[in-house]
Amino acid sequence: MKRNTAELKEKLIKTGIEEIRIKGIDQLSMRTIAQKCGVTHGAPYKHFDNKDTYMKVVLEHLSEIFLKNMTQGIASSLNARNRLVLMGCNFVRFAQQETNIFEALFIKFPFNYMEFSPTSISVNSHLPGFEYFKKIALELKSEEKLSGSDAEVLMHFWSFITGLAMLARSPIADNFTETTVQETVRTMLDIYIKGAK
Repeated sequence: MKRNTAELKEKLIKTGIEEIRIKGIDQLSMRTIAQKCGVTHGAPYKHFDNKDTYMKVVLEHLSEIFLKNMTQGIASSLNARNRLVLMGCNFVRFAQQETNIFEALFIKFPFNYMEFSPTSISVNSHLPGFEYFKKIALELKSEEKLSGSDAEVLMHFWSFITGLAMLARSPIADNFTETTVQETVRTMLDIYIKGAK
């Protein structure tokens, strides 16, 4: 019986996502993925040139999960400042609830797909979560008429939110409430906006 190749490719991706979600990215093995999909250990390489190519596709799907979580419950009619505050809160919650996906996207592999220049930060993959965050951060820059390059503004916001999310995963976060996180993000934005005008 001939196997549906598109179906198998999707199964390989979904299995990788679940393996990362449960065990973390360090435990990800192509051999295990193949075994869980019921195929030979060489079968994934008929769909992906190598593990890096496979990881790029899986990270794209993880970024879609991140985007969905980061934008949950946020009205598009809000201004960029308020959207960024709520996105920051959702980002922190995501880091606490989806620890292995957070680690895969923001601790283990970010420099494999991000490219930095003096004027901008870009990604060499389709990563909708980061791309949306960048879009809103740059809307805020425009709305508030902030000085500095796009790269500076984005780096400041991104590093603050990511750092806060990392803290939220640590033991000191036992006292972090939704309100505390929201106030912290809002205060950081207020301070940054006042200083960057």
